[in-house]
Order: sequence, then structure tokens, then C-alpha cells
Amino acid sequence: MKLFQKGELKLLWPFYLEYFTASLLYLIPAFMVVYFTSLSLSFTQIGILLSIIPLFQFIFEVPTGAIADLYGRKFSVLLGYILEAICVLAMFFFNNYYAMLIIFAIWGIGGTFSSGSKDAWIVDILNKKDKNLINHFFGRMQFIIKSGLVLSGFLGAFLVKVSGLKIIWLMTFFSYIISITILGLLTSENYKKHKIQLSKSLEKVFVQSKRSIHYSIKHPVIFYLLVASFFMMVSVTFSDSLGFVPFLKSLGLSDYAFGYFHSIYIFIGAIAGLFAKKMLGKHKEVNFLIMTTAVGSLILCGTYLANNLMITMGIIFIAAFFFSLEYPIYQPYFHKFIPTKMRATIGSFQSMIFEIAGIISLPLGGYLVDIIGAKGVIIISAFLGIPSIIAYLLVKEEKAEPIKQEEEKPETC
Repeated sequence: MKLFQKGELKLLWPFYLEYFTASLLYLIPAFMVVYFTSLSLSFTQIGILLSIIPLFQFIFEVPTGAIADLYGRKFSVLLGYILEAICVLAMFFFNNYYAMLIIFAIWGIGGTFSSGSKDAWIVDILNKKDKNLINHFFGRMQFIIKSGLVLSGFLGAFLVKVSGLKIIWLMTFFSYIISITILGLLTSENYKKHKIQLSKSLEKVFVQSKRSIHYSIKHPVIFYLLVASFFMMVSVTFSDSLGFVPFLKSLGLSDYAFGYFHSIYIFIGAIAGLFAKKMLGKHKEVNFLIMTTAVGSLILCGTYLANNLMITMGIIFIAAFFFSLEYPIYQPYFHKFIPTKMRATIGSFQSMIFEIAGIISLPLGGYLVDIIGAKGVIIISAFLGIPSIIAYLLVKEEKAEPIKQEEEKPETC
């Protein structure tokens, strides 16, 4: 099997290089919660701090989208990266809680400049040069990012062991500098400024959003898929974002060893993605989602009885395999019922659901860790699979009207 299609590297090599180097040096996912515990913050404080980013992304997602319309995708992406780089560097120098709250707020705003603009920028290029590469690009992008993240855990473990936890902020800052350099110097964009009136643009966004949200809520499949994903997002936040770190630390996992844990966790997710469609076979997607959620949740409940570090990590990794089978099946199934003209807006609505779940669950999960302990929060995380399964059971695919998908057109916003 060819890794790259004909002409793909010629068009996209700067972006692929940036994806790999950025994820390789992005050490935050493996160590951020570990770092905050080293500052003696309570998990309630940690949860509130982590919720600031999705809160400000939720508030500023639409307004910052106008920047890409007015000045181009490249400008928007680079501006976002510069803001995020400044925030990451500031984290190296400041550990006052209120200062970190302000830094995370700016970080959340910065993320909105690059979140959708980068994909749109690359899709614009491929629409002009070779549309056949679009689907291949998204699969290859995920492979490259996950490869970098797997290696970043091992690199992070070495650096943290040698230099301490604060090194994660410097290395992540360098990852942004490299990204800004690669995208700034090695890429181009033939972008024509859009002459828009902000008031009319926002009015159109409001009307389109209202139609799309109404469609999603009334749809016999999309609505229940969104409900299921909300609870799964809360579940992931309780376990992955908050519960695992204090629980594994209580069993003796060293701070630097969380890099190894993160690498293995990401690797299992990547492997599961390769097996998902083969395991689906001829089964109905919704039945497959029910099965993976149920099995993953039951396995995760095994942590309640586990008091050995290696056994606990084994349980977590096996549960992660089943949970990771869901995304490659869920997303295509979700988009199967969305009209082309509403796809971008309903996709944004789905992102908003995830952000709301994070805004709610991060402070709540942190508070629960302080009150009942990490193990209890992980068990709650496992039981949150139940409302997701109920939502999947309520899906009425037979009542969904067939969607006639039109040929995709490049977005102009």
C-alpha cells in the first residue's frame, strides 16, 4: 500500500512536516495535569482551569471566523499559533493560579483562529490542484499526527526525567515556533479578500445555524447521536483528562513515566482505528457503537478492583481499544444523515456540544476527584456509558429521510 498518492507530497509536504514536528514536540497532553498537581492545585482548581479553553473557544469561534474571511486562512492560522505560542511560553514563567486563568483564556481565543482555518486552507489548495487527494489527506494527516504523538511521549518521558516538568512548556513553545516558521516560509495561499459586511455575514450565520440546529434536534438519528456523544465526552473528560493521573500516581507511576503511558495509549487508539471497519463487517453501525461502548465501559469498571499498577494500566489500555473503535464508525455514520449544505454548520454544532460537555465536566470532574477520589470518578466515567447506550437504542434510522448529497463545493467563508 502506497503511503502517499501521486503528486501528494509535492503539494502538501510542508503541511505534513509541520503536523509531524508539531505533534512530536507537543508534550502538553501527557504531562499537563501532572504538572498542575506538582503545583499543589486541587483538582477542582485544575478542572476550572482546563475548562477555560473550551469556554473561550465556544464564545469566540464565530467572531474569529471573520478574520479568515477578511485576511485569509494563512494569516488566521499564523495569528492563532502566535497567540498560543505566547501563552505556552507564559506558562513557563507564571504559576500563579489567577495568572494562569488569564493565560488559558487567551489560549482559548488563539485556538479559534486556527481550528477550522487550517483544514479549510488545505482543502482550498486541493480543490484547485487535485480534489481526489482530499479524502486521502485527512486519513494521512491523522496517521502523521498520531505517529508524532506516540514518539512525543517517549521524548517527553526522557526530558521530564532529566529536566523536570517545566520543560514541557518550553518544548511545546518550540513546536509552535517550528510550525510558524514552516507554514510562514514554506507555504503560500492565493487568497482573494472577501468584501463582506460583518453585520450581514453574522446574520447569515445566525439563520443558517438556526436552520441546522433545528434540523439536528428534530432528526431521529442525528439528535440521539449528539446526545450519546455528549455523555461520552463527559466520560472521557472524567477518566482521561482527570481521573487517570491521580489514580496511577497513587499506584506508584512516576511523573516522567506518564510519557510512556501516553505513547502506548495513543498507539492503541491508532491501531483500533485500523481495525474498526473490519470489525464492523456487515453489522449496523448503531449496534456496533452500542457493543463497543458497553464492552469498553464494563472493562473500565475493572479498575475498581485493581490495586496493582501494571494490571490497572492493562485494564485501561484494553478499555481504550474498544472506545477507540467508535470514532471511525461514528463520524461517517453521523455525516451519512446530513445534507451537504448543512454539513459545515452541523459539524460546528457538534463541536459546540463537545465544548459544552468540556465546560461542564472539567470543573465537576475535578470537584468529584477532590470529594470521592480518582477511582470513584473513573467508575462514574464507566457508568456514563449507560446514557450513551440508551441514546443509541433510541436511534430510529428507518424514520430518517434519505439524503441526496450534492457534489461538494469549496467553502467561501
